[in-house]
Amino acid sequence: MAEELTAVQGIDVILLFRILKEATADAATKLAFQTEHELTESSDTESTATKDGPVNGNGTSETEISCTSILARNDEMVKKLRQARRDGDIIEIWEVDVKDKDEQGKYGATYFRGKVSEYSKKPAAEGLTEVSLTFKIDGEGQDGRATLTAEQEEVVQYQFEDTTKAVPEG
Repeated sequence: MAEELTAVQGIDVILLFRILKEATADAATKLAFQTEHELTESSDTESTATKDGPVNGNGTSETEISCTSILARNDEMVKKLRQARRDGDIIEIWEVDVKDKDEQGKYGATYFRGKVSEYSKKPAAEGLTEVSLTFKIDGEGQDGRATLTAEQEEVVQYQFEDTTKAVPEG
């Protein structure tokens, strides 16, 4: 029997980031209040005119990721990504589908490495401050399964809480 197809909700697909040189010290982190992101993969094709019509050949392949978040005061990852743009540091990026969890507790993900090519902060007079980042990706993204720590899962989703008075742990 064929598996039923269901729509992927944007809220279930998140980005996690880490500065590559900090890989042995830090786990990947989600930007607070992500509102959207876009993954664009494109290829230049080279067309050669022939007597039988045009023939297209492969050109350069490029991948770009852009994301927008509402700026959270004291968001350390935003500060690190801005500095990484200035320093030319390589960023690790995981695009994770938090609804694609397997029996081993790992999530469907695509892993990328690239550099921050653009940082933009947009404070609005009557609204929230947006931060937009653009990443130029080196090579092609690699599909696989990613582990989310308990802390990362907690940031992504919260659990049901009862209506009764909360009892402090400990």
